[in-house]
This record gives sequence, C-alpha cells and structure tokens, in this order.
Amino acid sequence: MDDTRKSFGKVSLILLLLAGLAFGALIGGGLASNEDVSIAESASVPPAPVDRGGAPVFRYLGVGDVTPVTDEFDIPLPAVDGENFIGRVTILNSETLTIELAADEAIEYKAMMKQGDSIVFRWVVDGDPVYYDFHAHDASFGPEFFTRYDEGEGSSRAGSIVAPYDGQHGWYWLNTSSERLMITLEVAGFYDELVKVGF
Repeated sequence: MDDTRKSFGKVSLILLLLAGLAFGALIGGGLASNEDVSIAESASVPPAPVDRGGAPVFRYLGVGDVTPVTDEFDIPLPAVDGENFIGRVTILNSETLTIELAADEAIEYKAMMKQGDSIVFRWVVDGDPVYYDFHAHDASFGPEFFTRYDEGEGSSRAGSIVAPYDGQHGWYWLNTSSERLMITLEVAGFYDELVKVGF
C-alpha cells in the first residue's frame, strides 16, 4: 500500500494541473469561446480582469489558436498570462481511505473545500458495483441546494473537480448488493479535511 500511495502522490501533482483545465466550464463559464478576443490580441492587450468571486479564469488552447506576439524590443510575450493558475497557500493534502460497506448500507464522505480549491480522486470497489452520487452542497445556499458532478453505478471512478463554492464536495455510495464491500478512496489536492457525513 505504501508504494501505491507514493505513486499516487507523484501523479497527483500533475493531475491537479489537469483538474483546473478539465473543469473550467464547471465553475462559471470561464472558458474563452472562438468569438472572444484572440490569443494573440490578449497577449498584446490583456483583457480587463473579470470578477468571478474567487473562481479562476480558464482557457483551452489549440495549436491554431496561438500566434506569437513580441513587444517593441522583439521579445516574445506570453500567449496566456495568469489564466489556468490557481494559487493556494494551504497544504497539499493526500489521503487513502478504506471504507467498509455492509449489504444495503449507504455512506458519504466529503472533502471540505474553499472556492477554487481542486482535488483529484480515484475510488475502487472490491466487490459488486455500487450506486454513487458525487455532489456538493453548502448551508449558505439553503437546505435544499446541491450540485451534482457525477452519478451512476460502477466499481470504480476517477476524476477531478475545482470547487465552484465553499462547502462539502464528495461521494455518496449505496451498496445495492447482498454482500459486504470494501471501497478504497484516494484523494489528493487542496482541501481542508475529509469528513464522514452521518445519516
């Protein structure tokens, strides 16, 4: 298990970068469309900052989108400056949990995150598939409010998120089989703590 945890930790840093890129649209439509200012124009004349309440601005780049631009001294300017970066002063966390789930039992674990925090995760079931619901909520929005990232049935899932708001972001599992199961959950990224949510 120690070798697995070390391998996961090394890969986690790379996956954290991908987390921001993969989920840019999730946190407020911060992706630039083809109709927006071109990359070359934004390099020479940066767009005005957009206040997204702490949510970062993301942009996907394709080879055809990039036209090199230089300043008056013929020094290359960056095609993107500051986008797709989320600075954090908190500690990079990494945890592996083994969760036992009895027949017909449900359980929920949440990562306590701040807006703009990002995590990568992987979970695997040692046994039959389970129902899962990957979602988030925060009491500030009211008792009925929640957002769903992913839902389905399966024996494993991996992915990443960037938190669109402060709150609890995590996993609900329901064992629909008649057998006891074990779930291994690996999480790495910027979050305060992982907590078990009671029913």
